[in-house]
Amino acid sequence: METFTVEAVVLKTDDFGDANRVVTLFTKEFGKLEANAYGCRRSRSPLSGALLMFNHISATLTRGSKVDTIREADVLNFYDALTKNLERLAYASLLFEIVNRMTFPRQKEIETFDLLKKSLPALNTRNPKIAALIGACQFMETSGVQLNFSRCVHCGAEIFDDAAISLLDGGAVCMNCIDAAQDVRPYPEALRKTFELMLGFDWRDETKIFFNSRQLIAAENFFVDYVQGVLGSKLKSAQFIREFIT
Repeated sequence: METFTVEAVVLKTDDFGDANRVVTLFTKEFGKLEANAYGCRRSRSPLSGALLMFNHISATLTRGSKVDTIREADVLNFYDALTKNLERLAYASLLFEIVNRMTFPRQKEIETFDLLKKSLPALNTRNPKIAALIGACQFMETSGVQLNFSRCVHCGAEIFDDAAISLLDGGAVCMNCIDAAQDVRPYPEALRKTFELMLGFDWRDETKIFFNSRQLIAAENFFVDYVQGVLGSKLKSAQFIREFIT
């Protein structure tokens, strides 16, 4: 059997049987992989501490005919605050669910891997809502399904002031084109600037991040609505946030 080693972020876990787990990894080398980890839920298993959601790990796997198997895993970085604080857990889960559901297995996406790895320290220490929304905004930009935030999708004119935005048409709509757009909603200048700041955010910048709370709520609602529209189904993490966090 072929054995290979990956650098990965644990994207999702699902328990099965008495002590086993299906682990979804987002790897640097191969993109998203799903693998079985047999016995990893037993306290004495060498895999038990490594294969937890949000861990940054190095893992050795064997290739199977149907599914791979994780043989060894070492933690490179772990983020304990994500599991001890409900708000941090919820917003980290939102970003990870978006990435998981909008990516396909075994498609190498180094930008997405780097984004997940860079976002984890911010989710662990900064305002988790801000970190998750920046992560979602930047992921959508690299995924090929991002909306145009700064130019009218109909005429190409640059947006300067208050305008409209259409999820169906693919982004901002200037006031001259609003009658030709579908399902438009208000797009105030402050919201546009929020999106532009998120897209341009450098994760290495340790300066404290500030966003207007009203615009953060608008940005969160916008991204959740857009992703759910693309997927055609609800985000479980978004429902949890709306019921228990906000």
